[in-house]
Amino acid sequence: MVDFKTIEEKWQTRWSQEKVFEPQIDKSKPKFYITVAFPYLSGHLHVGHARTYTIPDVIARFKRMQGYNVLFPMAWHITGAPIVGIAERIKHRDPQTIYVYKEVYKVPEDILWSFEDPKNIVKYFMKAAKETFIKAGFGVDWSREFHTTSLFPPFSKFIEWQFLTLKEKGLVVKGAHRVRWDPIVGTALGDHDIMEGEDVPILEYVLIKFVLKDGERIYLPAATLRAETVYGVTNMWLNPEATYVKAKIKSGDKEEIWVISKEAAYKLSFQDKEIEIIEEFKGEKLIGRWVENPVTGDEIIILPAEFVDPDNATGVVMSVPAHAPFDHVAIEDLKKNTEILMKYYIDPRILEEMSYISLISLEGYGEFPAVEEVEKLGVKDQKDIEKLEQATKTIYKEEFHKGVFKIEPYKGMKVSEVKERIAKDMKEKGTADMMYEFADKKVISRFGNRAVVKILHDQWFIDYGNPEWKEKAREALEDMKIFPESRRNQFKAVIEWLDKKACARKIGLGTPLPWDKEWVIESLSDSTIYMAYYTISRHMNKLREEGTLKAENLTPELFDYLFLEEFSGEREKELAEKTGIPAEIIHKMKAEFEYWYPLDWRCSAKDLIPNHLTFFIFNHVAIFRKKHWPKGVAVNGFGTLEGQKMSKSKGNVLNFLDAIEENGADVVRLYIMGLAEHDSDFDWRRKEVGKLRKQIERFYDLISEFSSYENREIEPMDIDKWMLHRLNVAIKEATAALEEFRTRTAVQWAFYNILNDLRWYLRRTEGRDDEAKRATLRKLAEVWVRLMAPFTPHIAEELWEKLGGEGFVSLTKWPEPVPEWWNETIELEESYIKGLIDDIKEIISVARLENARRAYIYTAEEWKWRVAELVAEKRDFKASMSGVMKDPEMRKRGKEVSKLIQKLIKDRAFDFKRIDEEKALKQAKDFIESEIGLEIIINPDEDKGGKKRQAMPMKPAVFIE
Repeated sequence: MVDFKTIEEKWQTRWSQEKVFEPQIDKSKPKFYITVAFPYLSGHLHVGHARTYTIPDVIARFKRMQGYNVLFPMAWHITGAPIVGIAERIKHRDPQTIYVYKEVYKVPEDILWSFEDPKNIVKYFMKAAKETFIKAGFGVDWSREFHTTSLFPPFSKFIEWQFLTLKEKGLVVKGAHRVRWDPIVGTALGDHDIMEGEDVPILEYVLIKFVLKDGERIYLPAATLRAETVYGVTNMWLNPEATYVKAKIKSGDKEEIWVISKEAAYKLSFQDKEIEIIEEFKGEKLIGRWVENPVTGDEIIILPAEFVDPDNATGVVMSVPAHAPFDHVAIEDLKKNTEILMKYYIDPRILEEMSYISLISLEGYGEFPAVEEVEKLGVKDQKDIEKLEQATKTIYKEEFHKGVFKIEPYKGMKVSEVKERIAKDMKEKGTADMMYEFADKKVISRFGNRAVVKILHDQWFIDYGNPEWKEKAREALEDMKIFPESRRNQFKAVIEWLDKKACARKIGLGTPLPWDKEWVIESLSDSTIYMAYYTISRHMNKLREEGTLKAENLTPELFDYLFLEEFSGEREKELAEKTGIPAEIIHKMKAEFEYWYPLDWRCSAKDLIPNHLTFFIFNHVAIFRKKHWPKGVAVNGFGTLEGQKMSKSKGNVLNFLDAIEENGADVVRLYIMGLAEHDSDFDWRRKEVGKLRKQIERFYDLISEFSSYENREIEPMDIDKWMLHRLNVAIKEATAALEEFRTRTAVQWAFYNILNDLRWYLRRTEGRDDEAKRATLRKLAEVWVRLMAPFTPHIAEELWEKLGGEGFVSLTKWPEPVPEWWNETIELEESYIKGLIDDIKEIISVARLENARRAYIYTAEEWKWRVAELVAEKRDFKASMSGVMKDPEMRKRGKEVSKLIQKLIKDRAFDFKRIDEEKALKQAKDFIESEIGLEIIINPDEDKGGKKRQAMPMKPAVFIE
């Protein structure tokens, strides 16, 4: 049994001692700079994170072996409110938080209570994360390690420089904007501040102010996403059981009385409205009352509807049954329920006589598209939710894209154009207002509080909506490689819709805004260009260790020179005077940046495309010269555990470190890399990991055995040549896959396919123990260990040492195909033998031939080969027949030739290469007989069972006796 732990510790120590992964400037080699999103340290990393961080390590190791000078650094992200929120929850002994940190993260109790101070959370998990990465065998340059926030002053100064630069360019602005907001803590929330509902969009509802027919002027603001349908309202819906309020709404210098749900009053208080509650009552109080449509002047009745959610928008809904399937079905259901109508003293005839109003002309539908779609799908009642949602989606989409409005003064306009126009006109006339609302209620901050949408004033924003900036981002994206390429359109879409993003908070860890210190830069804003800081961080860290670095001297002028200007000895001397950093160190930092930039690859999970990865592009094009713009982004998928989404709160999490302790780092790495292609999601299954461990142990044992063989130049037999040819194929395919981050395909070729080919080779050569076989296996061992080095680096190093390899396998040359090993003919012959063995076994099994003794094998006649070769060339029946019939011998076989050509074209047998079938069979005769347990007779004169004529090129005919 392989002692993975001892092997891993041995090589991790050696790598560290020899500083194998700490590259210096080396202009004799091409450089390769790859980074991955630094981890946010609010807890342990799990096996889902393992995927994100193993991919770039595999690629970095691969490129290093290809001869590149590779930089793969790491740092830690501790910015923002989440860590502060965790500390608060621990301070207040929140049971769920205590459970996660005690039971899931296994934090000792004495340490856990120290987490009331967020700095202690950071220290604990930073140490744990580094230990995890080292134990995983990541080839990280730890000399460049740092962490974010003012707790690490040099990096904080770098972030200050970034923001001063953006502000000078007019890209950081102050103003009012809608934001996600924690109403309890009182802070805006970025994507990383959200525990649940990170992807939930903010919707903009139009509130159409229907007038309640009462003594005083009271408005019922109906919330809608389709303002144009106000012309087709037949009634209003209120939930009779919900709590509504009559409230005085003050917005600017305007004051009105509104009736809205209690929940809506609370939410609107965050959206530039002063709310004063006058009265609170159940919705049933208004059922049966009438309101006036502010646009058409129509009087419409308020009807009861339990489906109205008081926690969605205003809790007041207008009904447009001609164009809204839910409204139509609700009216039909209510018509049948006279009991409810009578309860609210509503005359049933009002519903019976209600006329639908057709607003939109839509090709393929009549006057009332909603009614037709409901009938078409066979919707029975309001409980038929799935079909109703499908009908709604279809009608809304069709009407928006293809519908033409029928009502003056907008008649003839497309719905897609009239929608915004009507909303704008109503707002200008004062008959409509607006409200922001989440598309889903479950938006929970990391403090554990439900978020609301707030209009924030005097907030600092990064203005990603700036048109010139967007254009530069588009230009950069056009020149970048995106893996997989299918993600490019998502990046394009994000660039288009990105607008102002709040970039600072008033709580949490971080770097204070240099010009407004009460604000702290948030986590998605201080993590966009730190890849540039890595290039100088080694020198910054050394100066800190020596105690000669004064952070207050790290002025914007220094960073301007390092990142934006040309080399200048004079400037270096001048800056040395100002900063106290020796001029030669400033020169070295500048040289490192110019050497390593631009960044070759940025890696991260696909959920960061709508924020971090796109912000990364924007900020680079805003700040750096074009020659330093990033060159590529590689996106990976997520991980699940035993088929379930990983959840800390449910305890369904496997910590990365625990997985390593349980299985060994190389097993974990190979399992994760081989499970799914980088953009696809993977599912961790313990049982499958155990199986893989045994296969890796088999790999170790095989190479250990082959290491005692000598690599001598001896004439190989054909089967040896086949093995070497297959090795060439594996080298070629694994290399091509790794160049495109296709790790699963690379693992298939570098591990599984070689393992399968080796099994076949050992079967084919059973009983042989000659020098040619030993030399072949030794050659295989030397190639295989190098192919596996990026995936299983510890075992590869151990085996490389056993093989007597020079230095570290991590630094040795990546294998390349050996020209003289290529031999497609032998590969075809071996496939031919494999196929024949499988065919004979199938014949015996299907025909249940229990007493079979002999197999007669007939190969294709010469004329069939000539026909097949011609068909492969012509790929057309007429052309093939014409060519064949020029030969008098072929003309004699007219019908046979015609049938053969038809079959070959039908089977698309165009990829054709001739082999000597009889020679291949004779060489493999003993092996075939041992595999099938029968005597074989090759091309006998006697045509047993009339099978001979059935033989086709590469498909011999078989008769079993």
